[in-house]
Amino acid sequence: MILNICADPRVLSIIRLVKIVITIIKIVVPIILIVTGMISFVKATVKGEVNDTLKGLINKVIAAILVFLIPTFVSLLVNLVSSDSEYKACLSDSTTEGINAAYVTRAKQMVLDAKNTLNTGLYTAAKTEVSALEDDAAKSSLEQELVEVNKEIEKAKEERKAKEEERRRAGGSGTGSINADGKYTKAEIIDMGEQQVKDMTNEQFIEFMASAARIVYSEYGGVLPSITIAQACLESGYGNSFINTTHNVFGLIGYPGSKPKVGVLRQFDNFYEATYYHYAYFQNYINVYGNFLAKCENHDALGAASHLGAYANGSTTYAPSIQALINQYDLTKYDY
Repeated sequence: MILNICADPRVLSIIRLVKIVITIIKIVVPIILIVTGMISFVKATVKGEVNDTLKGLINKVIAAILVFLIPTFVSLLVNLVSSDSEYKACLSDSTTEGINAAYVTRAKQMVLDAKNTLNTGLYTAAKTEVSALEDDAAKSSLEQELVEVNKEIEKAKEERKAKEEERRRAGGSGTGSINADGKYTKAEIIDMGEQQVKDMTNEQFIEFMASAARIVYSEYGGVLPSITIAQACLESGYGNSFINTTHNVFGLIGYPGSKPKVGVLRQFDNFYEATYYHYAYFQNYINVYGNFLAKCENHDALGAASHLGAYANGSTTYAPSIQALINQYDLTKYDY
């Protein structure tokens, strides 16, 4: 357990800082005690009060020696009593070299996780971690690995895109036979009841909204499925908090034809209709969102999500929340 904690470079950095503080105390406090004792002794000598002051000087010297030696005694005692090699390793690794090595180890694991899963979120996190490494040799090696990982991710995306195109051609457009990700057809989405959605787990809700999002995307283009799914998760609490029986998983407000966020919650007949109007909403009010659709066209989900603050009336946390959901569930896999 201790070893697992001390594998975290941040923990090692804290331990190193504590050791530095203890070392400073060991040196500075004894010096202060001895200097102040000597000053008092000199003053007393001038006044002819040597005996009492000499006793005080000796006490301060003894205190200085104890302050200097106590941390050493405690460390020796712990080493003698404890046979926990993990504890000792934790202390010995809390050096600049040990901390850098821990960062390299963590970066290697993150690169390996990205390689094994081909998850774009993990790849991005690994890339950020590697870029911060101070070990140039390890950094260069891991950056080369990440280049290969990125190639594999792009290859997987192309394969998913090809399969999606094949499914789209096989299913046609706008018909009940479309099944964008192998889970739900358009007809099943239209027939889906609200209670059925509320009974879904988070993962099941994501699969359900992935079907709706990808069908609308295959029919009309526009908003990337990953954006649609993430907004549905955030706005409805994974299908648990849309109001009454409106099928409104996106929190869309406004009378038909009115500007969004004006009036009352929109009423929809089914989840497909709600998803379509989510797409239409961005088409109608694109000027509010800058380059949102342009980034969607370039399959830049995280970049597109950065423009979503206006969706939540200028909230500074909304866009990061959408980006976090996209990364957490690797939702960009549904964009192809």
